[in-house]
Amino acid sequence: MNTRSAGRELAFLAISQISRSAELSPEKLILAATRTLKDIAKEQIKKVQKDLQEIGEFFFNESLSSQESSEHKSEYKIDFEKLQKNVAQLEIATFSIKESLDLPELLNQPPQAFEYAIVLINSYRTNKEKINSLIAEVLENKKTALANKGWSLERVLSVDKGVLRIACAELMSELENPSVIIIDEALKLSEKYGSEDSPKFVNGVLADLVNIIKG
Repeated sequence: MNTRSAGRELAFLAISQISRSAELSPEKLILAATRTLKDIAKEQIKKVQKDLQEIGEFFFNESLSSQESSEHKSEYKIDFEKLQKNVAQLEIATFSIKESLDLPELLNQPPQAFEYAIVLINSYRTNKEKINSLIAEVLENKKTALANKGWSLERVLSVDKGVLRIACAELMSELENPSVIIIDEALKLSEKYGSEDSPKFVNGVLADLVNIIKG
């Protein structure tokens, strides 16, 4: 992982945990990133508890069904689509826990990575109202497919929101990174930390944001 990619990831993980007035330092970023990863893992574990219960009930019912005679055969039907979704949620939760355990590797970065993260967070702080307004504008623009689905900033998942904010902050900074690289890096973050639908959603929003900011 290069220093800028690491900086983007650190900024994404830290952004929701650092107050606007807090003094930024590598130590503060490490603490904030740690808290965010912990929150992501806890949220996924909470979601997956219900999935585990449903999977347990499924196998229990299957066991009962197999024990019944043919003339009293259970009408219980396997909902393979739901079961597949449950398993996918388990995989996401497992990944989140793994990321929490692998945190020291992420934080073992050169000073340049932390410096870049601080630049991005400061860019977001400076342009916070404008960034949130632009994201909301894209979501609510009736000319886009997103608006037709009733999207609003409040409805966006916290992970997707953080990815969009950091990418938007970088687009509005004076770093002059190519838009295609910023979007590609944002998609990697959404694939790593978001849901199955996150990359497509983030890509759609950022495509419009680039046209507004760079247009």
